[in-house]
Amino acid sequence: MVRIVIILLFVLGGGLISSQSTQNGMQVLFGEVINTGHLLKLEKQILRLQPSPLQEELALLTGKKIRILCDVNGETCSPIRYEIDPLETSKVPDWTLKKIPRYVTGGHFSFNPQCTPDGKVLFWTALIREGARSTQKIWAAKRDQYGFWMAGEQMAAPLNNRLPSAVISALPGGNELFVFGNFGEEEMLENLKREMLLKSQEASREANNPKEFHFRLAKLENEYRERTEKIQSRAPLYKSYKTETGWSNPVTISFPSFYNWYRKPENPNQQVFGGSALSSTGRTIVYSAQQKRNYGKLDLYVTFQSDTGVFEEGINLGPTLNTAEEEMAPFLGSDDKTLYFSSSGRKEGVSIFVTRRLNDQWNLWSEPQELSPNLRGVNFFSIPAVGNWAYVSRDGELYLAAIPRSFQPEPVVVIKGKVVDEEGKPLSASVTYESLTKKKGIGSTISDPKTGEFSIVLPYEENYGFYGEKDGYLPVSQNLNLVGKEKEEHEKTVLLVLPKIKKGNEIVLNNLFFAFRSVELVKESEPELDRLANLLKKNERLKVVIEGHTDNVGGEVANKKLSVERAVSVANYLKSKHKMDEARLTTKGFGPSVPVADNKTEEGRAQNRRVVFKIVED
Repeated sequence: MVRIVIILLFVLGGGLISSQSTQNGMQVLFGEVINTGHLLKLEKQILRLQPSPLQEELALLTGKKIRILCDVNGETCSPIRYEIDPLETSKVPDWTLKKIPRYVTGGHFSFNPQCTPDGKVLFWTALIREGARSTQKIWAAKRDQYGFWMAGEQMAAPLNNRLPSAVISALPGGNELFVFGNFGEEEMLENLKREMLLKSQEASREANNPKEFHFRLAKLENEYRERTEKIQSRAPLYKSYKTETGWSNPVTISFPSFYNWYRKPENPNQQVFGGSALSSTGRTIVYSAQQKRNYGKLDLYVTFQSDTGVFEEGINLGPTLNTAEEEMAPFLGSDDKTLYFSSSGRKEGVSIFVTRRLNDQWNLWSEPQELSPNLRGVNFFSIPAVGNWAYVSRDGELYLAAIPRSFQPEPVVVIKGKVVDEEGKPLSASVTYESLTKKKGIGSTISDPKTGEFSIVLPYEENYGFYGEKDGYLPVSQNLNLVGKEKEEHEKTVLLVLPKIKKGNEIVLNNLFFAFRSVELVKESEPELDRLANLLKKNERLKVVIEGHTDNVGGEVANKKLSVERAVSVANYLKSKHKMDEARLTTKGFGPSVPVADNKTEEGRAQNRRVVFKIVED
């Protein structure tokens, strides 16, 4: 009876609620849920939780601590979003599991969580009932400005259709998705049936006798089987990207050599694909299938994209990783070296293992190590490039798992950027990154057409150039040298402003490098200059002036001479290697007379030492 009276006092707002009030308005609070989800106990105050769609799940959290986003009004709190303690910023025991709130998943049976490398968007697969059957749909949720996951939503067509779909990998920035599903195969099969029917009718009309008709019909049946098998055996992997009106129609990747023989004994007509993972560059796929070089039921393979865009024949990753059972659900860390996968051939049941690539050929791996007995039964696993938590699924629920440092991928730098025009309006542009030392493209992405935002992931020990380009605009580049650097920087914010190709517009050649106090171009400059040459070839009417500028260190006369000669070096490269017409290129040198930054600092002096590419006729 006493307990009932206390609960009534709580619910009716009696004297047990502190008069010390939290500031009104939208607040992020940390407290304990009490009284079956009706009250939130803070350090010095108790707030009444207003009825909301979260009430049922908050009631199940009675006695637990949460971080919660509330609209506070006096002594009441209207809950909006929450996360369960421990917080993602907390130091917790290794492999601590933290459940993602059910309001995020809508209470559906959920699995296969895939987070974008920047940690901003979470995709997963939900089991959805449609009439008398269930199917798999892609769901997604975004983080809000306070770091809470917003309520998830089922993604619209074309990413979801009446057949099962799933996100395999979300490329950096979340503007491109690598998806599993069935997009267009049914239509292709129906068209094939109609084509074969017409051909059989034609054979019936044209055959001179029954024997000839049956011969032609047998050939058609054989052709139909072969073409049907070819359609059904295509790699079930597609790419989709953001457009101004939504996600593009998924387009199958070009992987002509792919096939998979694996079938479960209980359903021999159904092909079982063991999953795949895409590297952060988008040009390497690790996948699980049964092919002629298998060691077991499902093996891990790797395939690389050629310069023509075709993924080459898969290479088995070898007996160090593959057992006689099933190796599946691979996830490749953002460093493109650390591989996680589930295996049924090393422990009783299914567990998650980690291995590291020991060379550049993908044929030498460390001995796989089980992550934790706490993760047994988990068979989907992904890690963003930022943070110390992995995303996993178990028994239809999504979780975060705290990863010890020794099991994490090697550090990388996440470039969080934005592409805009001269007026600051967002642009959907291609953003490409390359090795300046190897003069080789590494990967590319696109910026969001609505926000201009993009992300790329750069592992250490490489000198990178990256640039944004779009038809009708001048390409703009930046660089980041991570060779020999301390692995302390994890994020870098950049802004790429692309001017239109028109008279008077200019860009600074940020990826142009000279030997110290010299006019000699170093080889890392060549990708930038080759790109400018291609721009001039595509726009044959353009005439440009190449301007050299210096800082104020040294004599003015010497600096003026240096600036002129550096501009001439650029022009000479374009004329000698790319046969540019001399009449289209003018050079000028301004020495230190036109600074763009303060020469009193090294950073400012570095900005003043520049070469400018300016359009004088379009």
